[in-house]
Amino acid sequence: MTETAAITTYRYLRISMVGAVVLLAVSIAIERSQVGCWQTSVSAYYYTPVRAIFVGVLMSVGLCLIVIKGSTPWEDATLNAAGMLAPIVAVVPTSDVGTCWSVAPKPRPVNDGVLADWVVANIDNNISALIVTGIAGLIVAAVIATIATRNMKAIAEIGPVQMRLGLLGAMAFLIGGAILFAFWDDFDTRAHGLAAVAMFLFLAIAVGLNAWHSRHEPGPRVYFWLYASIAFLMVAAAIVMFPLGSRWNHMVLVLEATEITLFAVFWLVQTTEHWDETA
Repeated sequence: MTETAAITTYRYLRISMVGAVVLLAVSIAIERSQVGCWQTSVSAYYYTPVRAIFVGVLMSVGLCLIVIKGSTPWEDATLNAAGMLAPIVAVVPTSDVGTCWSVAPKPRPVNDGVLADWVVANIDNNISALIVTGIAGLIVAAVIATIATRNMKAIAEIGPVQMRLGLLGAMAFLIGGAILFAFWDDFDTRAHGLAAVAMFLFLAIAVGLNAWHSRHEPGPRVYFWLYASIAFLMVAAAIVMFPLGSRWNHMVLVLEATEITLFAVFWLVQTTEHWDETA
C-alpha cells in the first residue's frame, strides 16, 4: 500500500466512526418523532426499531477502536479495551427496557425482573460467537507474529511492553469473559451496565492520555487544553449525574449522550491533529 493510500484509509476509518455516531443519533431522532417521549437510556433503544442500528453502530465502533492504532502504546491499549467492551454493550441488552416505544416489543423482554427466553437466546448466541472469534483471532495474531519474526516467543518478546501487556490483557479479558459467561448467574442482567461503565472509563482514560502526552509537545498548546478539557468534562459529567439517578428517570440517557458527544468531539480534534499522519 502506498503512503497516500495508507493515510487516506486512516482518515476514512476515523471519520467513519463519527459517521456511525451520527447514524445512531439520527435513528433515535426518527424513533423519537414517532412518539411523545424518550427512552430512559440510549441502551434502552435496543427494544425499539432502533435495535439494528444500535447494535451495528456499537459493533462497528468497537472494531474501529481496535483496528486504529493509538498515538502511544498506552492509548492503543485503552482504545483496544474499549473496543472489546463495545460489542458486549451491543449484544447484552440493558434489563431496563423503558416504556417509550413506537411499537411495543412482543413478547415483553422482561417480566418481573426475568429476561424473556428470546433475549437470553440472543445473548447466548452472540456472546458465544464473540468469545470463540476473539480467541481464534488472538491465536491467528500469535501465529502471524511468530512467522513474520521467526521467533516462537514473538508475542512475549517483541514490540513495546505496553503492546505486549495489551495483548496479555486481551487474552485475560477473553478468558475471564468466558468464565463469567459460563458461571455467573447475573451475567445476562448485569454485564451490559458493567461493560458500558468500563467502556466509557477507558475512553476517558484515552482522552486523558492524549492530554498527558501533548503537555510538553512543541507548538500550539491548543490540543493539550482541548484534550484536558474533554477528559475533565467526561469525568465531571459522571460524577455530577450519577447521584441524580434515583430522582431523574432520564439521567442515564443524558449521561450516555454527553459521554458519546464528548468522545466524538475528541475524535474529531485528534483526527485534525493527526490528519497527515499514520500510526
